[in-house]
Amino acid sequence: MQIIKGMYWVKQFFLMVGVVLMCLPVGAQQNEKEIHPSFFTQDEILKVRLYFDISTHIRKKSEDYCQSRLVIYFSETDSAVHKVRCRARGNFRRDNCLFPPVMLNFKPDTLFTEDGYLTKVKMVTHCMNSRIYKEYMLEEYLIYKLWELISPYALRTCLLDIDYIDLGERGKHTKAKGFFIEPMYMLANRTETIEVKGEYFKDAEINAMDADRVAFFNYMIGNTDWRIKSGHNIKFIKRFGHRREEVTAIPYDFDHAGFVDASYAIPSQWSSAEEVRERDYVGRCRDYDENYHALIDEFLAVEEAIYETILNFEYLDAKSKKALYKYIAAFYKEIKRPKIFIRTLHEECLDRY
Repeated sequence: MQIIKGMYWVKQFFLMVGVVLMCLPVGAQQNEKEIHPSFFTQDEILKVRLYFDISTHIRKKSEDYCQSRLVIYFSETDSAVHKVRCRARGNFRRDNCLFPPVMLNFKPDTLFTEDGYLTKVKMVTHCMNSRIYKEYMLEEYLIYKLWELISPYALRTCLLDIDYIDLGERGKHTKAKGFFIEPMYMLANRTETIEVKGEYFKDAEINAMDADRVAFFNYMIGNTDWRIKSGHNIKFIKRFGHRREEVTAIPYDFDHAGFVDASYAIPSQWSSAEEVRERDYVGRCRDYDENYHALIDEFLAVEEAIYETILNFEYLDAKSKKALYKYIAAFYKEIKRPKIFIRTLHEECLDRY
């Protein structure tokens, strides 16, 4: 009889627990996902450690994914370990770099940040194991930061201190800097836009001011390795829910810019420039000057911020920063003589996107 009474009260206890759990909000019954800081809202360098088959990555430069592990050190006391798949990426750099850029693919719903889930992210690497190539990478990173000063539609970046652990046959470890590039879906989410896939748009479908802003910026950094017509080093977005909204162009991939002055860089085939540091305007020709005058004012408004971004960048030496400063200052000297500058744009522009 005592046993029966005991069993009765055990059943009553578990029944009461079940009722309480049913009354709790669903979120309280589940383990909340840990929210990590955004990779792209702070200027501090992020330390990571990547375990993968570096020997094969260098030898094959394959687009096939390999199993890897990434440790992210958000602070001295906060880190996260994630299983990832990684592969070589990029067109020119995959074929020409000893250590090509990497695409990291996270398992769905595993890395949740203040910007949302991170599923895929591009990682720009040092390309070659030499000081000058590491400088090229840092200078390209700086270009992304300069574009952020000019346009709200900029792919953000996160500078990395990377410890590569080779799981391949050679077992060679190395340390280098690199950077993450914000995925397009994150940019679209925070700007309330959608990415538009496509290479060929009618002129009326392209926002002229945004396109001219991209052209101005690329002229400033001495970059001709882009083209709206074919979507070459350009992404496109438009406002969400607007079927007939014009598309906005977003530039990326700047290692062929004169600002970087990489030894392998050459002007594009549609440019009349003879060497990569020579500026050449490859934007669309306009039969009006209003956009040009407005953009001159925009770029003048951020002149000091651009100089400060370059000169305060701690990972380049003073000599390199001075050279970058002088290169950008030459552009500002041009636009401060607007009549001559706009005449140059009319002479160099292209008849179509």
